[in-house]
Amino acid sequence: MEKENKEIKAKKRKLWAELSSAGIQFPVSIGIGYLIGKYLDKWFNTYPYLTVIFSIMGVAAAFLNIFRLNAKLTKLEEEERKEKDES
Repeated sequence: MEKENKEIKAKKRKLWAELSSAGIQFPVSIGIGYLIGKYLDKWFNTYPYLTVIFSIMGVAAAFLNIFRLNAKLTKLEEEERKEKDES
């Protein structure tokens, strides 16, 4: 039981480290989407359509990443709560 508690705490620390990097991941996702769109716009001569589309996709990817991290954290907190309830 003590081993399981330590494993949950280790997972939680790792997840908090991932969450702290979300501040960097958010603008990077948007920036990558923007740059890909800008490059494709130059290639296909369609400025600004692909830049806007890929920027929006970058924003969506950033939010999706935040939601996934939040789901992991919620799952770990539920496991921790169950562990406390059992003891």
